[in-house]
Amino acid sequence: MPSFLLYGIRKSSLSEAKVSAESMLGFFFAERDSFYQAGIYYDFGAGGEEQFVLKKNIDPFDGDPVEQDFASFPILFYINSTDRPSELIALMTNIENFELLRQEVF
Repeated sequence: MPSFLLYGIRKSSLSEAKVSAESMLGFFFAERDSFYQAGIYYDFGAGGEEQFVLKKNIDPFDGDPVEQDFASFPILFYINSTDRPSELIALMTNIENFELLRQEVF
């Protein structure tokens, strides 16, 4: 069953967080720009498959945090539809300032 992980990142720079994640995970994110994602964000993978999304914790419609329960984290890192959560959690523990906030299985 696919797992969905959410990390909070205490770095204030989205580009710094991107570099940290890329070096640990071994791939490069594509830069995107979308009003729905509150401007510049980064992703890797496709919907319906394992996907990684790095974005600001800002709701573009009201300016509040997208993840209200984790408002103290300026940047969010979503890992969606992964079949290897244990492996990714182990890798992510090596990245400074990345904190696992939620793990869900659907």
